[in-house]
Amino acid sequence: MKRHFNSNAFTLLEITIVTAVLLVLMGTAISLISPASSKGKARDNKRLSDVSTLDRAVNEYKLDYGQYPGQESFLYTSDTLPAGSPNIYSAVSGWIPVDLSDYIPKYPADPVNDATYHYEYIQNTAGYEISTRLEQLTEEASSDGGNDPAKYELGINLLLISP
Repeated sequence: MKRHFNSNAFTLLEITIVTAVLLVLMGTAISLISPASSKGKARDNKRLSDVSTLDRAVNEYKLDYGQYPGQESFLYTSDTLPAGSPNIYSAVSGWIPVDLSDYIPKYPADPVNDATYHYEYIQNTAGYEISTRLEQLTEEASSDGGNDPAKYELGINLLLISP
């Protein structure tokens, strides 16, 4: 008795192997294109841009007035509104109560702007420091030359804000 096999059909083994390969590829693609990770990176890129903008404004203010904006050795944070300031974004008197409207249209604030994720600024006669905590781009924070590997720091004196 001769058996005839249908050569157009797939074996169970072939179907299992193809399914396993597809599952591995889909898992890899999903982990690489994670929505939470992408949103965190987008917020980090906004933070880096905002800190750079604030850094430029602080330096331009120093060139015009011979001193850094704000009270010396006072830590300003973007999640705290100083007394008398209309809102944290106001370029006339925002979370740093100094008029920077000639340099920026509004004060930048962290996309999350809570107790963990916010911008910090402090200055003294030796310089200034601006810092922020990053969610995903942590290698930027650890290689910025500052004293806190958990925060991205920018400025003249990166030792002003202690970790």
